[in-house]
Amino acid sequence: MPTKMMKAAVLFRVNQPLKVVEIPIPRLQEGQVLVKVAASGICHTQLLEMEGTHPTGDHTPNLLGHEGAGIVLDVGSGVNKVKKGDHVILSWIKGSGKNVLPKGYEYDGKLLNAGFVTTFNDHAIVSENRVTTITKEMPFKEAALLGCAVATGAGMVFNNTKIRSGQSIAVIGCGGIGISAIQAAAISGANPIIAVDLSDEKLEFVKKFGATHTLNSSKVDAKNEIDKITNGEGLDFAIEAVGNKSTMELAYNSVKKFGGKAILCGVPKPGLKIEIDPFPLYYKRQLVGTGGGETNPDVDFKKYCDMYLQGKLKLKEMITHTISLDEINKGFQLMKDGRCCRVVIDFKEK
Repeated sequence: MPTKMMKAAVLFRVNQPLKVVEIPIPRLQEGQVLVKVAASGICHTQLLEMEGTHPTGDHTPNLLGHEGAGIVLDVGSGVNKVKKGDHVILSWIKGSGKNVLPKGYEYDGKLLNAGFVTTFNDHAIVSENRVTTITKEMPFKEAALLGCAVATGAGMVFNNTKIRSGQSIAVIGCGGIGISAIQAAAISGANPIIAVDLSDEKLEFVKKFGATHTLNSSKVDAKNEIDKITNGEGLDFAIEAVGNKSTMELAYNSVKKFGGKAILCGVPKPGLKIEIDPFPLYYKRQLVGTGGGETNPDVDFKKYCDMYLQGKLKLKEMITHTISLDEINKGFQLMKDGRCCRVVIDFKEK
């Protein structure tokens, strides 16, 4: 029987474009799931990997991608969470089930590294705890966003802040994660919801998702403007989704001295340090990080699907570009240029 092949975008060397190649699909190990990938989002995290600036280092040659959706084709022994034919979300965020790291893929005599999930490939060998069943009513392109962007952005609001109606929040960085946070804040009744970015185009774009105020921090002093909006009281919450020193410090300095909470989720470059005044910490100001918005895929993904199907969560509107796998480097260029919100790979696109 001929070996089954899959098409994948592989990072062979940092600072080089991804190369789309065909590689053999390995046999499933215990606790693994074979998924036919229908759609995948692309994230800034992968751009850091491609540029060799990701904090975890260089893993080349390797497969990439960590938010997607597709159909289960087969399951390995011991898998009870999903079955053949299920529609699933693929995510880097751990859910229930076995945690099995793939042995890697072979190509041209080389071993290609891969994590517990990859999505820049039309078939994926995925650990059981990185797949979550969803209703077949949920469209794949929109479902793919739930694996990272929405899970992290909305999760920070629903799980980390537990924001209440009338409380204030700023979201610094208006990419897919930031827009997801803004949406969740709007759904929760937060006010004001302040969007901060360097792009006027993005700031105009986020208004449709619930931002009540927008600040271009390259043109105004964002801290001073936030103080004006909050009458000098500061914010209840600030979310940082950039990963820069200045934006992390802005988030911390913008929240209330008495009980304000700043949440960092932007991935910093290795060695980055920030400076803060620790004294407000004695008055219960908080500075915390987040692990994917503290998302529980087994619970939260269903909730987000329901929100989308009920018209509460705008996912289709977040997708500004749809590309084929062969166009993946074009997608990353759009991201580098700041000319997109979420770019989605549609594996039906040619």
